[in-house]
Amino acid sequence: MGGARRSRILLTGVPVGLGSDKVVRIVEQSGADVVAFENCSGYKQAFFVDEETDPLEALAAQYLATPCSVMTPNTGRFDLVKEMIREFSVDGVIDLTWQACHTYNIEAFLVEESVRETYGIPTLHLETDYAQSDTEQLRVRIEAFLEMV
Repeated sequence: MGGARRSRILLTGVPVGLGSDKVVRIVEQSGADVVAFENCSGYKQAFFVDEETDPLEALAAQYLATPCSVMTPNTGRFDLVKEMIREFSVDGVIDLTWQACHTYNIEAFLVEESVRETYGIPTLHLETDYAQSDTEQLRVRIEAFLEMV
């Protein structure tokens, strides 16, 4: 089979689902693969509860430790992104923010800085919504980003 290796992208930020999958679709149509998601669901929600302690206290402690952008300080999110970059052999990071999701917008600079300082790999911050009207604008930005990866 052979062929050029496709770039491996970590998508971080807000959840991706029906109506918001346009970013994933554009990345994959542009010749790269989204290999991992670090967002409000999925990977960061997988956790284990200490069964030796009080169940309610253990659950509460785990939920409070979730690396979500509404928590501050949120160093857990940056640690998780770095861990996922290593585990999934990521070549680039796309940080996705919904318009009016201010907590992720605030962290966007810190995500980029953390990834650049630790791994020196390219990052791209995108802000969009569920509408399809910006699809081609996103395509231009994503294709330019993938040229740097």
